[in-house]
Amino acid sequence: MSIINLKSLLDLSIKLNESDNIEFIISSTLLSLMGKLLITKAVVYYSDDNMEFHELINKGNFDIQFEKQNLPIEFTDLTYLKQDCIFCKQGVNFIIPLIIDGDIRYVILLGKSLIEHKLSRDEVDYISLISNICTSAIRNANTIESYRKAKENAERHTQLLSTIFEAGRDFSNFIHREQIIKTLALNLMGQFTISKFALFILDGKGNYNEIINRFPFKFDNDYLANICNSEITIQIDNDDNISIVAPMKVKGERKGLMLLGRKLNQNCFSDNDILFIEAIGNTAIAALENERLFKEELEKKRLEGELNAALEIQQQLLPKNPPELTNLDIYGISIPSRHVGGDYFDYIKIADKQYLLVIADVSGKGIPAALIMSNIQAALQLLTKNEFTLVDLIQKINKHLFYNTTPDKFVTGFFALIDDNSNTIEYLNAGHNPPYIIQGNNIDTLREGGLILGFLENPPTYNSQRIQLKDNQIVVCFTDGVNEARDIDTNEYGDDRLIEVSIKNQLKSSKEIAINIIEDVNNFVGDNTQYDDITLLVIKKNQHGN
Repeated sequence: MSIINLKSLLDLSIKLNESDNIEFIISSTLLSLMGKLLITKAVVYYSDDNMEFHELINKGNFDIQFEKQNLPIEFTDLTYLKQDCIFCKQGVNFIIPLIIDGDIRYVILLGKSLIEHKLSRDEVDYISLISNICTSAIRNANTIESYRKAKENAERHTQLLSTIFEAGRDFSNFIHREQIIKTLALNLMGQFTISKFALFILDGKGNYNEIINRFPFKFDNDYLANICNSEITIQIDNDDNISIVAPMKVKGERKGLMLLGRKLNQNCFSDNDILFIEAIGNTAIAALENERLFKEELEKKRLEGELNAALEIQQQLLPKNPPELTNLDIYGISIPSRHVGGDYFDYIKIADKQYLLVIADVSGKGIPAALIMSNIQAALQLLTKNEFTLVDLIQKINKHLFYNTTPDKFVTGFFALIDDNSNTIEYLNAGHNPPYIIQGNNIDTLREGGLILGFLENPPTYNSQRIQLKDNQIVVCFTDGVNEARDIDTNEYGDDRLIEVSIKNQLKSSKEIAINIIEDVNNFVGDNTQYDDITLLVIKKNQHGN
């Protein structure tokens, strides 16, 4: 009687082709073969991408010593084994190869039938049909898996495009390299609470040109070429405290490189972190590439009137005259760039001879940064009407910013309560450039404080420090528009030059010190355009004071 039942084969074919589980497909095939041929033992091996075979399914505890070289040289749909064959001696009666796309991907080894007999024509045909159905189902499962991976890749790209769009929306407001770089650095350092970050751009000769470097050492081209041996953003762990290596690409071509240090909390970067870094890096390098290719500032004329009006309003918010004190000489000045920004300084009277001095820098540029700046000013004016401590004041300002700004917006600031009677300063530094306190050739920095404002709802506790000013001692507070000002060759003005000019002019009035510093910055910058606000606040203890 024929063992071939067409309805049974059709049902099996439907069942196998509906599945995307290859092991289920082969197991079902194996059980069908064993049932029809009365076989109690069988084993299936699969080959990996290196064409090495591994056991996949074993029925009946079939103990087989499988070696690829022992397979028959020529395979047919069903290969009988000779009595002296190694597999035959282990109880294997015949072998069925499953060939997928020209390669033997699976091998079925069947034991002997419970009824010793030579296979009939129907049995051979049945095995051939079952093998073809199994092979077809495996191809179908591979296709489904391929579609699934394609779908996952599409979803990943959609998510990546969404991230790029969000980052691109910010970068689209900027038309100068310095603005793009500063915003990229602030977003990365603020988003991941890292302090070390470096950006390099490839030139036409394959050299990495340093654009910004917050690591305490320099990188040469050989080192960078060696460390950047991947085409995608990767997480590493080395002795240089580099955690992320991110190639920056435009249309698939590498144009730059970002290096990120470890998070301050020492946590690893998640997959989403890495996707964000890759997305914002590629968006930033595209913006930088556009800046290089297109020198014309798009829609400049349309925006110029609105920006000039906003700039005028912003300047009106800054104090007009410094406080008139006996012992302490104070002067603040802000030289705006051509567009509104986020620099801010103020003197707020607390009591007779007592003032709160503020210098701050809001992340980003444009109207949003200016609005945040005016918001800070209003909050400070309101909060200082009541009795307060400096730490309590900054904690309230931090929460105010956290609840009223987006996560990518934050503020660095230096706050100082000065007392003209006691010649003292109580200060708190919230992630701002540390001011320099100078007397003669003695230089110190005012670092006590805490994290940037508006980034965390409940940051680690802020600390303040009180210092006593001595005769002719000066405190120079500044935003990064001063020390990061660049000349036409992109050389940075730097802290060393700022200190040198401050020491040279320390015996002059605070106003003269500030003006001389600004003049020196302008001389250094030369013909290069000022792309960031330059803000200074100088405090000096007069020699005739108590």
